[in-house]
Amino acid sequence: MSKSAWLFGGLMLGVSLASVQAEPLARDYHPERLIITFTTSTAGNERLQAQSIQAELTEPLQQQLQQARRFSQFTEKAVVRRPAGISLQQAKAELQAMPDVRSVELDYKVRKTQLPNDPRYSQQWYLQALPGIQAEQAWSETTGNQQLVVAVIDTGVDYNHPDLAANIWQNPLEQVNGQDDSGNGYIDDIRGIDTANDTSDPMDDDGHGTLIAGIIAAAGNNNRGIAGVNWQLQILPCKFLDDLGEGFTSDAIECLDYILDLKVNHGIPIVATNNSWGSPSFSEALYQAVQRHHDAGILFVASAGNSASSLPFYPAAFDLPNVISVAAHDEDGQLADFSNFGRAHVSLSAPGVRMVSTHLDNGYAISSGTSMAAPVVTGLAALLKSARPELDTQALKHHLLVGSAAASDSRIERYTMTGQLALAADGNDGAFRCTSQQLLRRLKPTTDIVYLTADSWLDIELLGINCFGSEPVADIVVIPTDERIVLRDDGSNQDRFAGDGIHSGRWWFDGTPATLQFPDGEVRVEMQQMSFCAEQNVTQVPLASCDALVAFFYQTEGPGWFERSGWLQHNRVCDWYGVSCQQGDITVLELAQNNLSGQFQLDFSALPMLAVLDLAGNSLTGTIPASIEAASRLQQLDLSNNGFSGALPAALGQLNALQQLVLTDNFFSGGLPSVVGNLTNLNWLDVSDNNLQGTLPASLTQLNQLQGFSYLDTRLCEPRNSAYYQWLQAIGFLDVNQDCPNQVPVVSAGTARTVSAGSQVQLQGSASDADGELLSYRWQQISGPTVQLSNTETLQASFISPVSAQTQTLRFRLTASDLRTSSSAEVSITVQPQARGAGASSSSGGGLLWLLPALLVLMIGRCWRNRVYSAASL
Repeated sequence: MSKSAWLFGGLMLGVSLASVQAEPLARDYHPERLIITFTTSTAGNERLQAQSIQAELTEPLQQQLQQARRFSQFTEKAVVRRPAGISLQQAKAELQAMPDVRSVELDYKVRKTQLPNDPRYSQQWYLQALPGIQAEQAWSETTGNQQLVVAVIDTGVDYNHPDLAANIWQNPLEQVNGQDDSGNGYIDDIRGIDTANDTSDPMDDDGHGTLIAGIIAAAGNNNRGIAGVNWQLQILPCKFLDDLGEGFTSDAIECLDYILDLKVNHGIPIVATNNSWGSPSFSEALYQAVQRHHDAGILFVASAGNSASSLPFYPAAFDLPNVISVAAHDEDGQLADFSNFGRAHVSLSAPGVRMVSTHLDNGYAISSGTSMAAPVVTGLAALLKSARPELDTQALKHHLLVGSAAASDSRIERYTMTGQLALAADGNDGAFRCTSQQLLRRLKPTTDIVYLTADSWLDIELLGINCFGSEPVADIVVIPTDERIVLRDDGSNQDRFAGDGIHSGRWWFDGTPATLQFPDGEVRVEMQQMSFCAEQNVTQVPLASCDALVAFFYQTEGPGWFERSGWLQHNRVCDWYGVSCQQGDITVLELAQNNLSGQFQLDFSALPMLAVLDLAGNSLTGTIPASIEAASRLQQLDLSNNGFSGALPAALGQLNALQQLVLTDNFFSGGLPSVVGNLTNLNWLDVSDNNLQGTLPASLTQLNQLQGFSYLDTRLCEPRNSAYYQWLQAIGFLDVNQDCPNQVPVVSAGTARTVSAGSQVQLQGSASDADGELLSYRWQQISGPTVQLSNTETLQASFISPVSAQTQTLRFRLTASDLRTSSSAEVSITVQPQARGAGASSSSGGGLLWLLPALLVLMIGRCWRNRVYSAASL
């Protein structure tokens, strides 16, 4: 559940190199590694040494450069560790100064894109009729080809699974002999490699890669489990993600290097790689590696991401001809609520919800995510190749795109390049029967109406392909001038790659409204109406407030919003979607999950009455403007699940009325400003899933009304202060960064002892914490006759020992917990039975003698009570 869900409850490319951001946005990276890309091959340490001396590198960094990890195919790249005592940024700057260095990148972490779900279904709906891929119609022609290979770059694969074992690639170049028979640097890489742990054993310890492999090629027609899209196919596992589904870019590049070597130098018939992982950050080194796969004829299928946004997710969003970016839809043909989208960088949608597949321990599981959608496409590409061996990489991709079915969900139809994946369909449709079909699809602009300022350029892209290559396209006609816009697919000017089917051009807008006629519809281009409010005689709210909303609409690509009823359609501003007013001004702006994109530039000074701003779940970027200090009445601010970056402004400290501040799942960096402690009305603060780092400010302890606080998945840590820990642990909902340094509590449950039956027993524990944290305690009984424990959340618990004729042993455990960890200790209590009276005998007659004293006491007591009652009656 997302952080915003528990707050208001009431879930890693069509971008050119020139347009990528200078600073990648991934939230985590390897603390010691850097990826260097040289302008040319740097084979030989002598050349590296000469370059390092020329750049005057420090000696420790020169030594690390000599020990850099190199690649057999990507010889222009190296992975370097920073020396001790030199920061990562300093090492990056020094290496960047070397001659012939093209780029130096942080080694960013990427993650799998699976969304797990509880098993509820046992049918593989995704192989059936639409919105499945109609696989049955193709299996009558082919069920796969055991000679073809698909690489699964993931968490590894359980190659012993009985539904996969027959389809696991066996390296024909290697023998199990402890030697590198193929000379590729890997010993006994019989089934692939593990670059995360630097071994030749790609066994899956997470399960994600095994799910992927089962969808692609679980053995079919074997009376076991499930059937893959291919019944026969070789799966080549390359493990670079760990048991948490996380890995680093450099390890992914090593997998790509390994696979490229197998195909280029050893003739292994690798059709495609499946890549169900990624991050929001662009990596030039990874981009170039994928481009080399294109040159070698290897298709690159990738998951579009699970953040429910149109933000680019890499490597799926790479604008390379061999990349297919896959969104996910469910069994009703609806875009999955977690799936990324975007017509400019998401190719198509495939089944990705409640997908049953192979799992660890010879089992099966149901899972959802764009991770599960990508292997459907990968499997289909391999199935096509087995049926049509003559198809090259471009033809395979174009068959899949041209053969896509029209989507029943307008979001898929509107926000992907082509629609829904379909292997075969009635008539002449479907990827499997693609012959003379063509697809003409506008990629840019993405909306049917565009608002521009006068004298500006409009970038235009049109996907024009047929089953085998690029389809010629006609010029775009401008109405009413009859001007012609020429689009080219020749790799010149704005066009990135010749012959990839993306035809590019630009048009100069002089301010005169016009209509552009595309093969798939018209686009209306109009001037931005910055004077709309005055011209429409808006009186419900001040003109400045109305103008601020109009500017915000243009800045956030308003024509592309999911819902925009009323906006710039009439002058009743308070009736515009997401807008609420009180006392003649705007008080609420709620546009969550509405496909807002672009830079965040709301003019807060023009919205003095704004109390609620909810922009969660969009694709907004940029920083929080300093003008936010003018929002003095703001009570709720939710910017979660966007692409915001930069430092949190000190202006936040001026929002004295703020009660809820939710910034989770963005790319904010730097520290948490101490001025946040000024927000004394704050009851909820969520900054989790960001690049924030440093020590939490002491001023936060002034937030006495705080009920919820999360800084999970950041690099923020609390100060070593017992009072601070006490304040933290008094918060009702607390979600801390688990990676901060922490001492485990030291616990003692006391000493073992013997007690009498029926007696009051007190357990005396003790605990200490070197960090000074306030500890919480819990006693529990772990063996012996059950007793009723009291005061179980203190160091001193108690109970009444059980009565029995036999000696009994009870065992108890005391657990002490701090913010992150816990430790336990145990103690045994021996209970002795009650002693019998003197002279007791084990014989049946003598055994009754011990009852006589008790009977005598009972009789005397009864007589005494009768006497009292008689006296009272007088």
